[in-house]
Amino acid sequence: MDARLRVLTAVLVLFGLGLWVAAQEQPVPEEWDVAIAEKVLEAKPGTALTIELPANGARLQGVRFKLPEGTKKVYAQVTDASADIDLWLTRERAKDMATLLEEAEAEKATGRLSELMEVSEGLRAGTYYVYAGSLSATTDEEISFKLLISLNDAPPPMALPALPFTALEQLSPAERAVHACVALNTDEGGGSGTVVTPGGLILTNRHVLENEDGSFAATVFVSFTRDPRGLPVQTHTAVVIDQSAELDLALLRITEDLNGRPVENPSFAWLPLAHSGPEFGHELRCLGYPAIGGSGSVASITMTSGVVSGFAVRKNVLQWLKTDCLISAGNSGGAALNAGYELVGIPTESLHDPDTLESLGYVRPVDSIPKGWLERIRKDLTK
Repeated sequence: MDARLRVLTAVLVLFGLGLWVAAQEQPVPEEWDVAIAEKVLEAKPGTALTIELPANGARLQGVRFKLPEGTKKVYAQVTDASADIDLWLTRERAKDMATLLEEAEAEKATGRLSELMEVSEGLRAGTYYVYAGSLSATTDEEISFKLLISLNDAPPPMALPALPFTALEQLSPAERAVHACVALNTDEGGGSGTVVTPGGLILTNRHVLENEDGSFAATVFVSFTRDPRGLPVQTHTAVVIDQSAELDLALLRITEDLNGRPVENPSFAWLPLAHSGPEFGHELRCLGYPAIGGSGSVASITMTSGVVSGFAVRKNVLQWLKTDCLISAGNSGGAALNAGYELVGIPTESLHDPDTLESLGYVRPVDSIPKGWLERIRKDLTK
């Protein structure tokens, strides 16, 4: 295939809102000009309010509440969300997105699905509005979540599931792979990753964690899947501990849960690295969270299958596994598995020929992982 005819597509997907902050200085992009529910709901601080936005309707809901004199802090917490929910606080009622972005006194739009907004500056007694909803949800997506307004005292810690969901010895190899392959969300994007130690080391692609300005996400939100029939559950945060621009790889460590509690005695579901690379024609499965595999703003885990179609070698060093296994936007950083469900590589990119519509996936083999990273992984496994 002529290289001039190929379009290189780095497969990363925007799970969350992304660059919405730029909208405060620029016209509201058409795709963000979403409808706000006409009716404003009344909220009683301290009591959770269940909000449901039907398909093909408003994507944002306004909630009104009274702020007493002397209030020092306002918290707005989202739980049980079926979509990526963001929050805005304003003194005025907003009838459209342009007005909301212009009038908002505070906002919270991150890769955290169970969003939490804390406001302590500029508060004064009177009526306030919180607008909650999703700018990334599809128009035909039903949105539901609970919203809790708290004054002065922080809301109670979230109820988070204990991990691992199931002891590893009770899982089949395929089930273990599902439990170990995680969705990663940042404030500007996201992708997939694979937990490779019970202590919470995660392998992924570097580009999954990059911001538009070239910096790295300070916090990465991690979601685990219990059952491929359901959506992933966001439970923890991770930080980047090493990265390679040359290999487009990154190594993360899970450090805290969503309540900010440090991880102690971790025992995450994890996948072993394959001891040897797959051969030409061997079976290959790719596991991850492609946007095309979901039906809304939160993608479910998806598996595609194929074979090792070839190799890309440079200076006698294996650079890539080529595969006909479908790699879609959002698969980046996920798991490429052999027949025994061991990790043989990290799905990284696809090459597409716009004339013939042919595609070929490229997987970074685990053999190319830096030696220092492998040593860190081995030490983590012996703890």
